[in-house]
Amino acid sequence: MIPGDFRRDEEAVSAAVATVLLFGGVITIIGIMLLSMMPVIQELEGSLKRNDMQAQMEIMGHEITMLSESGVPGDSSEVELIPVDGELRWDRLRGGMWYSASWYEDDTFRIRGALDLDRNIDIRHAESNVQAVCYEDMRLGPDRPFIFTPSSQADSVLVTPKHGLTIPLGPVMIEQAGEDYSLSIGEVIRLDSDSQIKSSHDLTGIQTKGDSGSIIAPPTKTNPATGQGQHWAIPLPAGENHIEVFADDDLLVQWEIGTESGDEAVVQSSAVRLANSWKKTINLTQDSLLEVITDVDAHLLINTNGQGKVSLLGNEGSYLSKYFIAPHSEGNLTISNPNENAATITWRNGGVSVPANQVLSVPWPPTNMESAANIESSENVLLQWETGDNGMVMIPAIDTGQSTGLEFIEDNSDEIINFTSEFEDYSTKLGVSGNTGSLNFEDDGAMRCITINQTASGWISTTLPWKSMTGLPEGQIITSWRDGDHPASIEIRLIGVEGEATHANLATAWAFHISRLTYEFDTSITGLEVAWSAGAIVTNHPELNPVILEGPTDRQGPGPRFSATVPSLHPTKTSVTGSGTMNLDIELTMRESLASTTAYDVRRGWVGPYGDAIASWSSTDLENSEDWIVNPANLDMLKDYVGWVPIPSHGPSEAVWHTGGQPIQFNLQISSLDVHLSEVSS
Repeated sequence: MIPGDFRRDEEAVSAAVATVLLFGGVITIIGIMLLSMMPVIQELEGSLKRNDMQAQMEIMGHEITMLSESGVPGDSSEVELIPVDGELRWDRLRGGMWYSASWYEDDTFRIRGALDLDRNIDIRHAESNVQAVCYEDMRLGPDRPFIFTPSSQADSVLVTPKHGLTIPLGPVMIEQAGEDYSLSIGEVIRLDSDSQIKSSHDLTGIQTKGDSGSIIAPPTKTNPATGQGQHWAIPLPAGENHIEVFADDDLLVQWEIGTESGDEAVVQSSAVRLANSWKKTINLTQDSLLEVITDVDAHLLINTNGQGKVSLLGNEGSYLSKYFIAPHSEGNLTISNPNENAATITWRNGGVSVPANQVLSVPWPPTNMESAANIESSENVLLQWETGDNGMVMIPAIDTGQSTGLEFIEDNSDEIINFTSEFEDYSTKLGVSGNTGSLNFEDDGAMRCITINQTASGWISTTLPWKSMTGLPEGQIITSWRDGDHPASIEIRLIGVEGEATHANLATAWAFHISRLTYEFDTSITGLEVAWSAGAIVTNHPELNPVILEGPTDRQGPGPRFSATVPSLHPTKTSVTGSGTMNLDIELTMRESLASTTAYDVRRGWVGPYGDAIASWSSTDLENSEDWIVNPANLDMLKDYVGWVPIPSHGPSEAVWHTGGQPIQFNLQISSLDVHLSEVSS
C-alpha cells in the first residue's frame, strides 16, 4: 500500500460550514418572511375573488331587476358565473326582508321575528288598541302549490286562474284526487267538492250547492284599508245571474263575459245617504267568466237564480262596523247586534232599533230608495243581505270582525256548521238554509285571524296559527312550505281602533322568505362570502365585516312617492351547487301587486347580518340634510329630506320612509323568480 499524504484544510472547512449555515439562515429568513406575508397574499387573493364575483353578480342583479320590474311570466334570462375559487350554493333559510305600511295618519306598524320559522311573532302598534291580527300564507317559491279544501256542504266548485299584474304564460296545472287538469287564463272549470285541490297558481272560485246562491265577489286586488276593489274576474254558474256594483261615488263600469261586453257611467245622486249602484242581469247556458272594471273602489254582488245570502263588509274592511254600503238589490237586510246596548241603525228617510244581543230582519230596499244606501249604526253590528229562503253564508266572528276568529253570535240560518282548526287560536262558522247556496272559494292558507285585544306601547307577542319549524333540518322545512304546514312568506293584517271604528284594517306587513345565492371562499380566515339577497349584493370580506356592494332597488319621487318590486328568488328542486362554471336559468313565473294606495308610514326591515348596513346604505343622502345635522335622530325636525332613515333605537335592521308627514303614494309588487343552477359541462 502506498501511504497517502492527506491534510485537512481547516480554513476551507470553516468556509464551507459558514456558507451552508448562511444559506440555511437565508432560507429560514425567507421562510419566515413568506410565512408572515401569507395573510397578505391570501387577502390579495381574497380581494381578487371578491371583486371578480362582485362584477359577475352585478350583471346577474341587473338581469333580475329587469325581469322583476318589467317582465311577464315566461320571460327568462341566462347568466354564467365563473368562480375563481370557492363554491356557489343556495342559502334558503337566512335570507329575507319585510315591508309594512299603515293606512291611517300617525299610525305605525312594526313586526319582529316573522321569519324565524317558529310560531312566535311580535307586533308593535302603540297608537291604539290592537283588536286582532290576521296571517296569510303567500305561497311564494317553486313547488309550493296553492291548496284548497272545499266545504263539506258544497256540491261542486267553479274555479278560474286568478288575474294579477301579469298572467301565467302557460296553463295553470290543477290536481285533484290523482287527476290532472290544465286551465288557461279566461277559462272556467267545474270540479267536485269531495277532495282537496292543488294548483300551481292562485285560483278565484265559487263553491256551489244546488243551482242558486249569492256572494260578494273578492276583487283581484283589494284595497287593504277598505276591502273594496276596482277589478274582478270571477266564474259565473249557468243560470240567471244578477250583478250589482255598488260604491259611494260616481261609477264607470266596464264588463265582459264571453263575446258580450259593454260600459256604462252612473252618476251618484246628490241626495243625503244615498250611495251609487249599477245592475245587470246575465243569462248563461254554461259556466263562464265575468270580468268587471270600475274607475273607483267598489263592491260586487252576484246573485244566481234569485236565492242566497251574504255578509256585507263595513267601510273599514271589517264585517263588524258602524258604517256600511248596502246594495240596492231586492231582498231582506238582516242586522245582528252583538252588544249589551241597543243599536240604532239609520238610512235615508228611515231606520230601526235592534235590541241588545238580538237579530232583526227588514225588507230591502225601503220604499223610494232608488240606489244603494249608506247605513249608519250607533253600535258595531253585522249586516247580511239575503233573497229567498235558501243560502249559505260564512258567519263573521265578532272578536276579530273577519271570517275567522273565536267568538260568534247566533245566526238566523237553519243550520250552523262549525269548522274548528287544528289550532286553538281560530275557527270558522257556516250558516246553511235550505238546499242551495254559494260561497267564495279560498285556499287553506287564507287569512287566519286571532284575537289580541291589547293596548300596549311595547311589543305584543302573538302565536302564528301554523306549525313551528324551528330546529328542523332544511329538507323538512322546505317540505313544510310545500305542504302548507308553515307559511312560505306571510302577509300580516293589523286590526284595531281608528276613530269610531273598533275593527278597522289599520296596517299591513309582508314578510318574505327569499333564498340567497352565495359564493363562499376563504382567505386567511374562513366563512367569507359574496351573496345576492332580495335585490342586494353583499359581502363580509374582509374580516367578516358586512358591506353593501349594491343595495336593493326602489323607485322614489317625484314628491312623497315610493315604489318597490321585491324579487322573490328561489332555486328549483334540481338546482345544484359547485365550484365550476355555473349557468343560471332565471325565469319569471309571477308578478303581483301587493298594494297600490295611499300610506302614512312605510317601513322596511332586513333579516340576517346585513340589516344595519342596508339601512345605512339606503340613507346615504341623509348626510346632506342640514336639518339632520342640526337635529340628529329627530324625525319631527327633518323637513329637507325625503327617503329612508335608519332607526337604530327601533331595531338594528329597520328603516322608515320619511316624507315629513305627507301621505305616501305607495306601490309594492312581488315578482316570483325560479332559478335553475347547473354546472356547465366542459
